[in-house]
Amino acid sequence: MRLRRWRLQTRLIVLAGLVLLLVGAGIGTASWLSVRGSLMSDLDAQLTSMTSHARSGDGPGAGPGSTGNPGTSGGGDESSAAVDSALRYLFQPGVGDGALVVVDSGDGGEGLIAEAGLSRPRALSAAAIDVLLDVEPGGGEPGTGRPGADESGGRAAAHESVRVPGFGAYRVVAFDDGGTTTVYGVPQGSVDGALERTAWTTAFVVLIGVIATAALMAVIIHRQLRDLREVARTAREVTDLELSAGEPELALRVPAELAVPGTEVGDVGASVNRMLDHVGSALEERYRGTEQMRRFVADASHELRTPIATIRGWADLTRPYRDDLPAEVTTSLSKIDSGAMRMSSLVDDLLLLARLEAGRQPTMEDTVDVSSLLIELVDDAHVVNPDHSIVLDVPPQALEVRGAVEHVRRAMSIVLTNACVHTPPGTRVHVDAAAVRKPVAGQMPSDVVAVRISDDGPGIPEKIRDRAFDRFVRGDPSRTRQDGAQGGSSGLGLAIAAGLVELMHGSITMSSSDEGTVFELRLPAA
Repeated sequence: MRLRRWRLQTRLIVLAGLVLLLVGAGIGTASWLSVRGSLMSDLDAQLTSMTSHARSGDGPGAGPGSTGNPGTSGGGDESSAAVDSALRYLFQPGVGDGALVVVDSGDGGEGLIAEAGLSRPRALSAAAIDVLLDVEPGGGEPGTGRPGADESGGRAAAHESVRVPGFGAYRVVAFDDGGTTTVYGVPQGSVDGALERTAWTTAFVVLIGVIATAALMAVIIHRQLRDLREVARTAREVTDLELSAGEPELALRVPAELAVPGTEVGDVGASVNRMLDHVGSALEERYRGTEQMRRFVADASHELRTPIATIRGWADLTRPYRDDLPAEVTTSLSKIDSGAMRMSSLVDDLLLLARLEAGRQPTMEDTVDVSSLLIELVDDAHVVNPDHSIVLDVPPQALEVRGAVEHVRRAMSIVLTNACVHTPPGTRVHVDAAAVRKPVAGQMPSDVVAVRISDDGPGIPEKIRDRAFDRFVRGDPSRTRQDGAQGGSSGLGLAIAAGLVELMHGSITMSSSDEGTVFELRLPAA
């Protein structure tokens, strides 16, 4: 998971912990290297002192009368003398425990190691001698790595660390004395052990320090982000407000002490408050505009009812005399009558919708027999739409809901009519109703009556499915009705149906695809 997706507090703590870990690792590494340099310097000084004493012949116990190596012959052979002289140092008292010398004069290497508790040095194994003789002597002063020669004139290599089979790590130096190679070594185990303990101790201290500091920083960061959480809480409360209906009330603001510019939180709080001011002003302006439009529609609809009624009345007065009038006049009067009827229906719909949206439409808590209403509506639909297959499926027992008869009838009639007039001939329309239990959060389930009206037509166009219950939303004009007293679709039917159902504390839903459309009306059972 990317760090950007984490909470800000978590990111700050993780980043701070990483920085602390890097700093601690750097300090620990520097400390370890410093300790290692000091210990290795002391070890190199010990090795330098050993080689200096061994090669000068004035080592511990050296002097007149010092005994030679009993293990070597007393002959005058030059190579044997060289070997004997190099190894003699380990037989002197006071030699450090674990010190070793290996000599190779060309006749095969010999090596001895001094060990505490033994009166004489012990011979090294062939494998150990081979490893030590692999150390290349070179030009350099012991322990410095600079070109030079030791006190006896031999060329020496810089000190280096090797692992001797059976004895562990050693710090060694090799000398080339005119064909004779001599290797001196002191044990490095104590230094390695000290360095390992130092490494573990440093790592433990760094880890504890990082954890403790990270925990402290977590507390500090949590407290410092408290103001930012307060700003976020205000934003969440604003998102929970119902601003889509009614007069908007956007009084929530970030507290004044958290909206003082100059700090990060203050800048955010001030910006949020300015944004809420703009949104509140926009919502109030929209509400005023919507209210003005709603009042205009209601007033206009109300005012239009009188002249439309007058037109229809005068048109009705001409009916007994139309047979005596010229055909053109009769046709004109019929068109006037038909248009007035359609206009009257449209005005009534607009007025009803305006009242529903304004919450001024009265309702009655009657007991309505849904089964009887559906039988009546389906019978009427068979007559009006003989080219559709309309099937009704209701249980034998009566289904009763709470509401106004006319409201229930109008809502179901609108949906059923839409299923018939907005689908091609031959479409199968299925109407069924049943009593169901509606789960309610935190309460006992309530009884509702669900009315489903479905068809296997081409479905509602996808571009308007989300707006099917809005005002003046129409489908494809090729599937809208164009004749009859009411003429073409006004786009108000489903909005009125939704308003009527909500007025009775019910719900209406729609699902549509290329295989058909399903409307479901749920009304509280009586």
